[in-house]
Amino acid sequence: MTIAASPIDPITGVLEAFASHDVVAICDGGHGCEQAYAFRISLIRDARFAHVVNDIVVESGNSLYQEMMDRFVAGEDVPEEKLRQAWQNTTQPHDVWDRPVFEGLFREVREVNTSLPKDRKIRILLGDPPIDWSKISSAEELAQAWNIVGDRDSCPAEIIQREVLAKQRRALVIYGGMHLLRKNVYWQAKNPELANHQSNPLPAGIVSLLQSQDVEVFSVWVPVFVDPASLQADVSSWPTPSLAHIRGTPLGEASFRSYYPHAMFTRHDDVMVEIYVDPVRSPVMQEQFDAILYLGPPSALTWSQVSPALSSDPAYVKMRSQRLAWAGMGGG
Repeated sequence: MTIAASPIDPITGVLEAFASHDVVAICDGGHGCEQAYAFRISLIRDARFAHVVNDIVVESGNSLYQEMMDRFVAGEDVPEEKLRQAWQNTTQPHDVWDRPVFEGLFREVREVNTSLPKDRKIRILLGDPPIDWSKISSAEELAQAWNIVGDRDSCPAEIIQREVLAKQRRALVIYGGMHLLRKNVYWQAKNPELANHQSNPLPAGIVSLLQSQDVEVFSVWVPVFVDPASLQADVSSWPTPSLAHIRGTPLGEASFRSYYPHAMFTRHDDVMVEIYVDPVRSPVMQEQFDAILYLGPPSALTWSQVSPALSSDPAYVKMRSQRLAWAGMGGG
């Protein structure tokens, strides 16, 4: 029987999920949504958070710099030029993590920790593989480095096992939503002649990997590019932000394509193929996620941008252009 999803207080909802799960994963909201960031900050500032959660695992930091980040969030002085390496030197050559909302989380955790006893201080775990850009000076060396560090989801899954679960701790995971799928989706090519193309451009995600190791994860999707009111009309009247459990509701029984209508790209016989989630064969939304975090309709959301000062800094522009060129993404 399908019943309408109902909104609940999102902070309470997330914290209550930890009563039955050691790991709760929340999409970061399209890599830059300011309302998603505001919710994360409200969550970690809540007085209950540090009594429930020990660690925050983020996509926006290179695990090579874990020791430095530990010192920073514990309150030690870390020079700015060293600290920014944590988010500027990830496996991603572009500027996605240079948006202020990602650095802001590190600084907010550091601030929250100033009022917490040593045994309750929040730790940030940097989840991206430990690529070392100081040893890369060409496209060939970058390709070799990517091969060595492996895929970007097995690294955080291993970190969660080693640093969280093995130590009987609890973690909030903040990653892009497609890293948090429970099950593989099927894809359909835009090109009719490749309609049966079966290549899956996604490796097993963090939640899928943990689930295969008997770890149950409570996961939350954050719809920022599509309006869930198109699936359940009264969502438009919900408070923002709101959390809603979706199993057995119109929001849960909808196709995952309803939440992810975007194109992805993969290669087939050396040709780039534009593909989309197959809405018929793919698992529905409630098979992928437990809840959604509603922030409002897409038209009401705002986006963090790289600061003008940084984007006009010659050394920064040279660094990003060089890395993009090595990655085959152009040098602009």
